[in-house]
Amino acid sequence: MDEKEKVIDAGGIPQCPHCKKPTRRTGGQGTITAAYYAPVYDENGNNTNPDRNTRTSHWECLECKKPYTTAGNYTDGFYYK
Repeated sequence: MDEKEKVIDAGGIPQCPHCKKPTRRTGGQGTITAAYYAPVYDENGNNTNPDRNTRTSHWECLECKKPYTTAGNYTDGFYYK
């Protein structure tokens, strides 16, 4: 099984996985799944059914001119595709 590479956050925008540094980039266009995750709270008030919709975004690094894609969610994290 391939190991997923976790997205490195560069001020709220993913760092280029090719340059391995924060660079200027374009994009961010993408898609999101639209399943409804009804909140279910335990006795301590913690949501045990968090939103796991997948957000996929497409980027292009303006330094190395290479495209890259990120996918994931705020519960499980984001990874480079």
